[in-house]
Amino acid sequence: MLLQRVVVRFVAVVCPPPVTAARTADVIREFDQFLGAMRPVARRGIRGLLLAVDQGARLYPRARGRRFARLDDRTADAYLSALLARSGTLERIKGVVVMCYYELPEVKREIGYAPGPYIAEVSRRRLERYGAEIRASSEETQP
Repeated sequence: MLLQRVVVRFVAVVCPPPVTAARTADVIREFDQFLGAMRPVARRGIRGLLLAVDQGARLYPRARGRRFARLDDRTADAYLSALLARSGTLERIKGVVVMCYYELPEVKREIGYAPGPYIAEVSRRRLERYGAEIRASSEETQP
């Protein structure tokens, strides 16, 4: 439960506003699926880092002894920005969380991300241009 509060706060800080409660839950679900696909040692490492970020905020002067999960938006953003400037690993975790946000179907719709028609057009053009070579190559590799 503690880790979930940290991830909720992390999502609120790194994802584009406004992040609704429902959208936050969807991002966390995506993030959990991402973690589930990792090796256990990596999963534990990421969780440990997030808990360290949470507790480490107590040492950040503007946090006045509060955990990251309990910081106001401005202080949480400043604290995370300070950490991100020094930690490549935390930057990667931020990237994963943001990727999970942009993987949500409603976010894709909002930003107009619809790769299907583009992929179909490129596939059609490539097939027209290289179709004979593709067929010849696949015939060579079949017994």
